[in-house]
Amino acid sequence: MKKINVLLFLFFLLLQLNAQKFTIPVFPDTQCEVDSKPEMLESQVDWIIKNKEKLNIPLVLHVGDVANYDNFTHWEIAGEYFAKFDKARIPYAIALGNHDTEAVGEYSGSAAPGNVNQNLRKTFKFNSYFPTSRFIAQRGRYEPGKSDNAYYTFRVGNTNWLVVVLEFCPRQGPINWAGDVIKAYHEYNVILLTHYHLSGKGEIVQNNAGYGDFSPQFVFDRLIKVYPNIRLVLSGHVMSSALKVDTGINNNKIYQILQNYQGEDFGGGYLRLLHFDLEKGTISAEMYSPYYNLIKKDDSKYLIENFEFVKPGKKK
Repeated sequence: MKKINVLLFLFFLLLQLNAQKFTIPVFPDTQCEVDSKPEMLESQVDWIIKNKEKLNIPLVLHVGDVANYDNFTHWEIAGEYFAKFDKARIPYAIALGNHDTEAVGEYSGSAAPGNVNQNLRKTFKFNSYFPTSRFIAQRGRYEPGKSDNAYYTFRVGNTNWLVVVLEFCPRQGPINWAGDVIKAYHEYNVILLTHYHLSGKGEIVQNNAGYGDFSPQFVFDRLIKVYPNIRLVLSGHVMSSALKVDTGINNNKIYQILQNYQGEDFGGGYLRLLHFDLEKGTISAEMYSPYYNLIKKDDSKYLIENFEFVKPGKKK
């Protein structure tokens, strides 16, 4: 009996230690994989499913440009592979890139005819292949039936998490909506997921890309730096990897992370892996390719220390 009690104690201790660590995989732009190398996307999805329990993966994120062109073939491919997550009951959230909208051509990455700004908000194919019912961690959205701007929640250990997805160079309405959501979830650690934020030099982009609405700098000034529980901003769109740390008006650190390798070997099948350790207060970041079984040996690999987690009942 004593031996059984010891084993049970060790078992529950192991569970507790594991609950203090978790990993969030982040898909960089997959547009070239979907277009030319779908086997890379498949390898990423299969690897995440295989390692869900081992790495304690609560959900998966995608920074946008899922598809390359606005056609049904590309969405069919993306929808088919993400269906594996559905079957495994692994939640995910997707930010929309410009290539995920009618702003690009049906068979070309060039701008589609018409008003590009208006076309940027036309996302029929995305929302057809990824209806709100597929997003099992989604709790609400800006527009009915559309996940272009939406929010998601999950819990790990003694921490609550809120993922807010914001459209490409957003309109004022979604910015205001996001602020209301973040304020309401003030005891949650916030991850802002958007397609366009940092430049390749690791600077906050100052313009609207020529056809969006408000710039990333505008969003940072009016939204990101305002709320004390915003911790991470994840983006893609431009090559290749960067980290920028800023301080919000409430003295909270904001970690802004860029990841996109579409111009390098179709993306190389790389995933951004963010390994969280609640006890140590760290995030270990790396780019790993299940396709090649390789970790990038560049400045995309780093350790964030003294990460302050928002915890329920603790004002921050």
